[in-house]
Order: sequence, then C-alpha cells, then structure tokens
Amino acid sequence: MFDTLSASYRKKDTKILISNFFSLIVLKGFDFIIPLITFPYIVSVIGLDKFGLINFSLAFSVYFSAIIQYGFNVTSTRDIARNRDNKDKLASIYSVTLTTSLLLVFICFAFYALIVLSFDKFSQYQLLYWFTFLSVALKSLFPIWLFQGLERMKYITYLSLIGKILFLVFLFLVIKEENDYIYIPLLHSITAFLTLIAAILIISREFKITFKLASLAAVIKQLKYGYNAFICQFAPNLYANTAIFALGLFTNNSTVGIFSAASKVIDVVGSFAYILSSTFFPYISRNIGKHNVFKFIMLFTSVMLMLLLIGTADLIVSFLFKNVNENVAFYIRILSPVIPLIFMQLTFGTNYLMLIGKEQTVKNITLSVSVISLVYSIPMIFFYGIYGTIFTLIFTRIIMVSLYYHYYSRSTKEMNNEIN
Repeated sequence: MFDTLSASYRKKDTKILISNFFSLIVLKGFDFIIPLITFPYIVSVIGLDKFGLINFSLAFSVYFSAIIQYGFNVTSTRDIARNRDNKDKLASIYSVTLTTSLLLVFICFAFYALIVLSFDKFSQYQLLYWFTFLSVALKSLFPIWLFQGLERMKYITYLSLIGKILFLVFLFLVIKEENDYIYIPLLHSITAFLTLIAAILIISREFKITFKLASLAAVIKQLKYGYNAFICQFAPNLYANTAIFALGLFTNNSTVGIFSAASKVIDVVGSFAYILSSTFFPYISRNIGKHNVFKFIMLFTSVMLMLLLIGTADLIVSFLFKNVNENVAFYIRILSPVIPLIFMQLTFGTNYLMLIGKEQTVKNITLSVSVISLVYSIPMIFFYGIYGTIFTLIFTRIIMVSLYYHYYSRSTKEMNNEIN
C-alpha cells in the first residue's frame, strides 16, 4: 500500500515538474523570440546611442527593483511551497509580502526622485527615468513567488505572453522615430500594470486568496525574516548592475549600447538557468536528496548552451543587429563563460544552500564578494572601459561560484557523515 502511495506521489511530482518546465519553456521561448523582433527594430529606429541611454536608466532603476522585491522570490516562494494546503497561511503570506513590497515602492521612489532631480546627468532625461521607475516597480510587484510556490507556472506563462504581445503591438504603433525612445519604458509600464491586475484577479478568483493590508508590525517582521535572502538577491547588483551603470558614467551611451546588445544575448541564453532553477526549486525544497540529479542537468545544459553560443555568435549578430558594430559577436564570445557560472551559482546557492537553512552563509558570501568586486570594478571600468566591465562580471562570478561550491561540498560531507 505504502509503495503504491509513494509511486503515486512520485508520478504526481514528475507530472508537475514537466508541466512547470514546459510552461516556463514556452514563457522563455517568447523571451527569446520577442527580442529577435524588438531589438533589431528598436536599434534601427532609435540608434545605439539612445538604446544605450535606455539601458543606462534601466541599470540605475534596477537597484530599486531589487529592493522592492526584497528576496521574496526565495523566501515567499519557499513559504508558500511548504504551506500550499493551508489557505489561511497562504493568504497571510500573500498579504504581508505584497504590503511590504508596496511600502518599499514608496520609500524607493522618494530616494529615486531625489537623485534624479539633483544631478544633471539624470534630470535632463527625467521623464525617461520616471517612466523607467514606474516600469520596474510594477514588474517588481508582480507576485511571481505565489505562482511558483503553488507550482502553477502556467498562469505566469499566459500573463507574460499576453504582456509581451501587447508590448510588441504598442512598440510598432508608437515607436516611429528616434525621439520616441522615451516611450519605450512607458509601454513596458502599461503592459506591466495590465498583467499585474490580471494576476491579482486570478489569485482572488481561481485560488480564493484575498489581499488584506498587513499591519506595520507584520511588515517589519517580514523585513527582518527576509533580510538574508534580500542581501543575497540585492548584492549581485553591486557588480552586475554597477558594471553597466559605471560604464555609462565613464564612457558614453554608444558604448553602453554595444555592451548592452552583447549582454542581452547572454541574458536570453542564461534565462534557461532560471527556467530550470524555478522549475525545480519547490520540488527540491521537499526532496533535497534529488539535488544530484538537478546538479547534473544544470551542468550539462550550461556547457551545451555556452558552446552553442560561441559557435553561432556571428550568425546571431548578423540577424539581430545588422547595422551594429561587428565587435558585438566578439563581446558575446568573451561573455559566454557567464552562462555556466549563472547555472552553477543557482545550483549551489539558491537551489541548495538556501534550501538547507544556510541563508546566512549565502548572504555572507554574496555580500562580501559583491562589495569587494565593487571596489575593483570602478577602477577597472574607468581605465579599461568595456573590457573592464566584462572582466568584472566574469571574475566576480568565478569567485562567488567557487565559494558556493566549497560550502556545498562541506555541507554534503557533513550530511553523509551524519547518515553513516
């Protein structure tokens, strides 16, 4: 009888994993296809200079996005996965998380506005920055953590597809000349708002989970509870995001545009790491013994994707960016090691150490490496420009993955010793 029940649960878990995987594959498939359409069009209409400016404003705004999300993609996803059968607990997690995010939006906007209005580099394009903040704030409020925790990723897929298609339609209708660049983040804001409202309606009507404004005490408790996860999610911005931000400060918009074109391709390919990580995260949180299988899948996939990208870089650039400097393919190849590093960072950090209660370890590694990288990234980018940016991104990830792996190995040995 127990064998039958066990087999039934295994079959159910496998079915859920496959369903979630293909939902995210469809979602990320559109994440791949949409840029194939939008990037060439945007660059051809507004030019590399304005493309770089948009990415510079986004790099600045993403700092605040990381604060608004506050690591909820880890903490709230984990809590919801472990309380999926308790409606009252789900409603409580949902309400407290969303209330906390809303409060952080207002706090972040106050600091954001102060910076934009205080410096000419920002204030001369302030409308662009207002639209960009609105866009990242609305996207940060999207409760993806609830859908992931409940392993109902198909809803994320549907909503994201609708949002991307709407953005595509708006893009071709609105963006007609170089000066229209300012409306690109506004279009992102409109689609983000529509998908957020749709998500809230689905959660209320399909899942019967309602939102109630949480108390200040509950919000403060949530901030304390999620602090380690927040640091782990925010600290990488100190090197990943600062690299683009500093490049914009020390060079020019065109250089940022060229680097952004190369890094966008890396981001699209690297997004497969997040597909696998998000698919397996709830499952591994309940079945940590299956991590070795997950580790093999991540390692094999990352190497294959990196080799594929190296071999097809010229083809990708000629197809995507016909009027762009041919060196973009060269930069893509140099950046390609970032792909397996992203996979390994998620494998040993988010999808292992975070799941066995080692949030403090992950936080310390992430924070210390990020702060150290911030120190050397500024002079590297100042003196070596785009090459300094690439070095910073790769070298910092190597250090971080090495430390994650060290503590992963130590933890697995300790567990094996306890079993024996």
